[in-house]
Amino acid sequence: MSTITALDLTKDYPRSPLIPLGGFPWLARMIDKTRALNAGKLGEYKPFPCGGDQTFLGAYGVDAAAFKAKVDGGASDDEIVTWFTANHVANGEAIATYGQRMLTPITDPEYLGYLEGSKAELAAARPELDVAKVTNFAQLICLEEGHACPGL
Repeated sequence: MSTITALDLTKDYPRSPLIPLGGFPWLARMIDKTRALNAGKLGEYKPFPCGGDQTFLGAYGVDAAAFKAKVDGGASDDEIVTWFTANHVANGEAIATYGQRMLTPITDPEYLGYLEGSKAELAAARPELDVAKVTNFAQLICLEEGHACPGL
């Protein structure tokens, strides 16, 4: 395995949650954040496994500790994709469904309340951003970090 340089998330953003790596949306972002955590460069991001990481890993039946061990071992993106593909239980349809679900408007009252609170915090911190159209956490992340996002 080659040496991987971690992003400094005190200065840069992790990859977009919507850009798939090996066909898996969220995977590249989770790798970036895990590497940054290991390098002491996580900044204000929640450490692995945050709620989004847990949802992603649960959707594919992958153990968080096993994933972290793979990243901690210095695996490249390609090596992680190969390992992830060999160790997840989802098929191509499940992969597409997960990506679509990320952009589905939140309707669950508990999560909706959390989203609305997060939108209010972002609007207060960065009033130049138009949070009114945000209906899910993927959009919120993309808006905050300047990633392209459908619907915004």
